[in-house]
Amino acid sequence: MKNILLTAFCVLFTALSTVGLGIYHFQHYEYLTLSYQPMDCPPSSKQLHNPYRGWYHIYGYALSDSAPIDMEAMAETIAKDDNQLVLLEINLRNYTDCEISPIGLSQLESTLLAWQDAGKQLILRFLYDWNGKARETEPRDISLIKRHMAQTGEIVNKYANCVFLMQGIYVGNCGEMNNSDYMSLEHMYELATYLDSVIDPAIFLSVRTPEHYRIINRTSEPLTRESAFSGNLAARTGLFNDGMLGSKSDLGTYGENAFTPSKDFTGKGTRSEEIAFQNELCHYVPNGGEVVLDNEYNEFPRAVTDLRAMHVSYLDSRYDLAVLDKWRGAVYSATGNTDNSLDDSCFDGADGYSYIGAHLGYRYALNASSCTFDTFHDDKARLTVEIANNGFSACYRPFLSSITVLRADGTLCDTIRANTDNRFWKSGTTTSWDVPLDIRTYQEGNYQLFYRLLDPATNQEIRLANDMEHTNYGYLLGRFTIARKAKITAKELTP
Repeated sequence: MKNILLTAFCVLFTALSTVGLGIYHFQHYEYLTLSYQPMDCPPSSKQLHNPYRGWYHIYGYALSDSAPIDMEAMAETIAKDDNQLVLLEINLRNYTDCEISPIGLSQLESTLLAWQDAGKQLILRFLYDWNGKARETEPRDISLIKRHMAQTGEIVNKYANCVFLMQGIYVGNCGEMNNSDYMSLEHMYELATYLDSVIDPAIFLSVRTPEHYRIINRTSEPLTRESAFSGNLAARTGLFNDGMLGSKSDLGTYGENAFTPSKDFTGKGTRSEEIAFQNELCHYVPNGGEVVLDNEYNEFPRAVTDLRAMHVSYLDSRYDLAVLDKWRGAVYSATGNTDNSLDDSCFDGADGYSYIGAHLGYRYALNASSCTFDTFHDDKARLTVEIANNGFSACYRPFLSSITVLRADGTLCDTIRANTDNRFWKSGTTTSWDVPLDIRTYQEGNYQLFYRLLDPATNQEIRLANDMEHTNYGYLLGRFTIARKAKITAKELTP
């Protein structure tokens, strides 16, 4: 009998507590309802002119005390260039035995300023040779090369917002870290670490091969998520490959034999091993260059597979035309495509050159959104946004994600910074993140939600790969309605 009474008491206590809890929540929170209608987010095959990615042209300038750079001609060149990225090769051959003069430094600054004012992102390569004769034009003493690094670095750092990366360590034929008197392990390490010390950490550095990366950073391991973007040399060193897809070895970029770790970190792995290395490393640092020599390794389907595995962000749009024209004649077929884990059906029938161009670097697209709210348990509503990255790589610079809330009459209600880091939106994946909406402070009525992605360095809005209307507030995610109830039922009191 005691057990029966005890059980009955517990049941009654639980019921009263539940109702009491419901009454507490009702008294503590005004009773609201929220209904959310997400917008459709169809994918688009359009080309996106976003920063730090895509095709580029090369322009060369030789600093000189006796031959000024033609700024009018440069302005005409800039006006005709329709890419976001450009590669500027700055030749220092006229200062092979002395410091760069104030005239030369002024020419460098004028050049960077002109391209910055045009809204371009810059890839810089400082060098002493354009003719494959680096040993004849490089300084005789490594200390002078380091002095040139310090002098140019002082100018370059003023333009850190537009200088995306620097290629090489100033030496080698065409600045490509070969056929130089300064490519011993000691010299390579000395030049790379010194360059790291004089260049703004926001600017990425790049070396010619994975082997160079391992030697300079004294590791056989690629970056991990935990070590990425930490600001040290290993976390800012990417790759540039001007022999890309040119042969089985990418013209000597890779080796013939399996990779064997060594004490001095020298040694090249096979093509498959080095592409696997890049597949890990270049989630977090940029990779790009030139495709060369029409051959089986740059046939369109095979090229797409390798470009995606290497996470290529940028390619020369003028070299090698034999390869690029081959891609223009190829056709992408979404049927049976297993290379990409995300939906690329909107590209079905596109030519290969356009397909590759659209996928260089990052390609962010809205997938879906939802919004939930429980009046009894939630202080705020929770908006969930899902974004896909269908590009070959991530973006390596941080963007700002924000949600704007507008009332039905267009009045601005709220702007919320999203707690997400686009640098970790990996190629071929979808990422979702939440944003709290303080709807208890909103008035009853109808609202619109917009999503905007902004690059704070250039103040440029990042366009998404969606067939959706773009507004001054970004992309319309969805609409919701807030209603308040004056009366509630007993059933509604029970959470």
